[in-house]
Amino acid sequence: MKEQQETYYLPEGWKLVRLDDVAIIVTGNTPPTNNKAYFNGDIPFYKPSDLNKDYVKDSKDRLSELGKEYSRILPQNSILITCIGSTIGKSAIISKEGAFNQQINGVLPILCNPLFFYYQIISQKFQNLIRANASATTVAILNKSKLGNLPFLITSLDKQNLIATQIGLLFSKLEEAEKSLKQAKKELTVYRYALLKNLFEGKLTTKWRKENTPNNAKKVLHDLNSDRDNYYEKALIKWKEEFSNWEKNGKNGLKPVKPKEFQVFPYVESNFDNLPKLPTEWKWVHWNDILDYKEDSFKRGPFGSSLTKSIFVKSGYKVYEQYCPINDDVSFERYYITSEKYEELKSFSVRKGDYLISCAGTVGRITQIPEKFKEGVINQALLRLRINKKYINSKFFLHFFRSPYFQKQIFENSKGSAIPNLKGVKELKIIPIPLLSIEEQNVIVEILESRFTLVDNLEKTVDNVLNEIIALKHSILKKAFEGRLISYTSNESVENMLNDIQEEKRLYLENQKELSRSKPKQKRQMEEKKSILEILKESNSPISAQELWAKSTSDGDIERFYSEIKEIYHQIDELKTKTESLLSLKDENK
Repeated sequence: MKEQQETYYLPEGWKLVRLDDVAIIVTGNTPPTNNKAYFNGDIPFYKPSDLNKDYVKDSKDRLSELGKEYSRILPQNSILITCIGSTIGKSAIISKEGAFNQQINGVLPILCNPLFFYYQIISQKFQNLIRANASATTVAILNKSKLGNLPFLITSLDKQNLIATQIGLLFSKLEEAEKSLKQAKKELTVYRYALLKNLFEGKLTTKWRKENTPNNAKKVLHDLNSDRDNYYEKALIKWKEEFSNWEKNGKNGLKPVKPKEFQVFPYVESNFDNLPKLPTEWKWVHWNDILDYKEDSFKRGPFGSSLTKSIFVKSGYKVYEQYCPINDDVSFERYYITSEKYEELKSFSVRKGDYLISCAGTVGRITQIPEKFKEGVINQALLRLRINKKYINSKFFLHFFRSPYFQKQIFENSKGSAIPNLKGVKELKIIPIPLLSIEEQNVIVEILESRFTLVDNLEKTVDNVLNEIIALKHSILKKAFEGRLISYTSNESVENMLNDIQEEKRLYLENQKELSRSKPKQKRQMEEKKSILEILKESNSPISAQELWAKSTSDGDIERFYSEIKEIYHQIDELKTKTESLLSLKDENK
């Protein structure tokens, strides 16, 4: 602790101790889940997902009185701290006595203000200490002893009360502002959807249509069909000439391929009955009508063994994945194929202006290939789309595709309960879309992009202010635990208070031992447990560290769990998300 003194500024009347010196620290546990008698009662059973507010009033899961006997219980005003995974350090005060699982360390302050403890625990300095002291070969873990050894600032109880009150008042004002800003963000999102909804109902250009005379959609569709028919007739004439020459030359060389006529789906007017009413100048048509008829414009990525991890190389032609449309960013890359494989799969290649659509998992997301891009092919989770740019504005199509109406159509044409997948090409091609003149499309895009720019700027401003509120909270906590938030001289002795705490802690622990002895011994039904390696081998998908712990033989023993992880960490792949760490065995060990 003397080494720590140098990194802490200690104002008069403050003392640096270990957290374990001023609190009871308990690691949670879980009753055997194969015994229903332990669950579904009235006793709160807290998990990390419950710790979303300063004060947690209840939990999603509950224990019975029998489950309570099995579990470790802390009283109200204890602080719970997540001790494993990517959410390590996540904390809350419980408003009601309860149990908690093995992913949580509980802290019960002794003769101290719980809010003072909580605010110090969520301060940036203490959170940094939690992460710095966590064992993190593969999964970040902070056991009870390491948490108890962390340096903790203490002062007299009356000062603690004043500091906690002052922080609460300041945080309350900031949280009101935060609430208003988040509501403003929601309203901006609603406004975006309203704009997109108005897009295909023609409401954005009502005034423009009165002042102009755009081509009627029937005329647009007639011209489009005429272009397509003329193109096919010319291609057919060219093919006949090439085929005739091929026959005259004794059928030497490659046989000319007859041009494939564009598939036109018959209109069934009843399919359009329940759609929103369009302006008289517009017309509902099939999505199929706007595709580029000159080539294979609707292409799903290669299936089977054509494109698997076994053929990937360290560099070469890029493999486009569904992360691109999901994040609207084509720069994402991790897999490559050789030039030979690229030539083999060239029909699945991309070029400037192509749309990439996610058609498995997160279905319906779309992005467009920009002017500068890396040559490559799409994988089996993507659909490549090319539209007729003579009659359809590229940006208009992007906005329309992202509209609530069209997204609903996409989801209704997907299948699969666990992982949705887009159905066949035919089902997608008959999704109705509004057809209108290219001039009006251009006007709509101009209006939308102008308003979206305004919305984007407002969202950035809101995000900046929200970030400033977070920074201000950190600043308030920093000042509080440097003794600079309040000006107050206490007559209470910190040394006397620490002595009282030690005595109270001794009495509490003795009382807990007596309670433990008086409990009737439970016959604990243990569910079948397996080693970490066995669980990972049997899992078909990455598994969270928390779930792995619950299923393993560790049975709540964090040291044992960490030791077992450490032994096999070289065999484990870890994928970190915003909320958790997902673990799986490396490919060569599966």
